[in-house]
Amino acid sequence: MDYILEELKRLKIEEKLKEILYFENIKQHSIEWGMNYITFSPSKRVRPLLVLESNLSYSQLDADSYLLGAAIELIHTYSLVHDDLPCMDNDDLRRGLETLHKVKSEAYAVLVGDALLTRAFGILSNYSKIEKLPLILKYFNEKAGARGMIYGQNFDLEAEGQNLEIEAINEINEHKTGRLLELCFVVGAINAGCDKTDLDRMEKLGSIVGHIFQIQDDILDIVGNKELMGKNTGSDEKNEKSSIPLIIGIAKAKELILDYKQQAFNLIEELPSNKYFFNKFIDFLINRAK
Repeated sequence: MDYILEELKRLKIEEKLKEILYFENIKQHSIEWGMNYITFSPSKRVRPLLVLESNLSYSQLDADSYLLGAAIELIHTYSLVHDDLPCMDNDDLRRGLETLHKVKSEAYAVLVGDALLTRAFGILSNYSKIEKLPLILKYFNEKAGARGMIYGQNFDLEAEGQNLEIEAINEINEHKTGRLLELCFVVGAINAGCDKTDLDRMEKLGSIVGHIFQIQDDILDIVGNKELMGKNTGSDEKNEKSSIPLIIGIAKAKELILDYKQQAFNLIEELPSNKYFFNKFIDFLINRAK
């Protein structure tokens, strides 16, 4: 039953994204075509699902829950398009498909990413709880912007070829991966009407999830299966990037993940409801193979 409910939520997320990205008479390789190509490539929709589940920890879902989840998914998707560019990670495979700059051109990929980001903020104008919108926009800007996810991406690029200490890698991970996950947890809670204490708890949980996600991702970059993952492996070593498992080894990196897991479980125990989902989600992150 739990699996069926999660699939139903994913289907509703897909419906919302299709509604948002519907354009009449889309031409091959138009900007609108590219937005659909990358957004509807195979995806687990982890981030919008986290928005919904965070919301459900405190209150029932509504149309705004799906709107917020879709907006974050578009921001995540634009970041993948730009991350794959030759000037950044230079990857030619994403979600099992050719990356957009391979499909057409680098300039085209940049513009599609820009369009996805613009659309994400555009749809927030349809958020119905007007009194909550300023706080939501504040978090979107902070977590996805120049001192959030983008800061982490820039730090990651500038650190290529350097032997970073663990603290510096953690700072990259906290921003590049963690900030957008924090956004998922926080805006779901805002939509549910949570107070600052609850928002701080959800923000912290999102940060811990970011660490677990990124360390496991870096482990899979070393030992993962390219076909199963739908993207190239070995990119950190190829791009001379430091990662936790490359520095301390896979075994110790897995021990670190277990430390974060316990921190996450302690926070989950404080939630008023939905503990089962989040405990299972943490286990999924740790055991995933793609």
